Amino acid sequence: MAKELPIAPPRIEGSTALVVHEGVPYCIVKTRSGEICAFVAACAHEDRAIVPLRVKRGDIVCPHHGARFDAETGRVSDDRGYDVPTGLESVEVLTRPDGSRAILVRKRHRKLLSKKERRRVAKESASRT
Repeated sequence: MAKELPIAPPRIEGSTALVVHEGVPYCIVKTRSGEICAFVAACAHEDRAIVPLRVKRGDIVCPHHGARFDAETGRVSDDRGYDVPTGLESVEVLTRPDGSRAILVRKRHRKLLSKKERRRVAKESASRT
């Protein structure tokens, strides 16, 4: 079952925003062409959250081991020799009738991270607000 989570997409092309829901980080991207896309910000190398979110030269960079993911597709662009098995999981972005945006948050997204990692992300996210 999916839940709609309202988002405020980045305004500038090529920029990103981080949204955290129940300890799961979501990366919201406004592509250079103006499209809005979203990914679960979780690196499959060690099932770690990509928090803090850092983007360098169009790539989302894993803070734990430096793997890079294309910010527009989520694909692995450089695994830094760590054999990252998959890219970032894509998340559906909805445009509501009033023009606002939301992402579809699914239960399986929680399974991409351990409970301990979700707690770390939630705590770090709460300290920033």
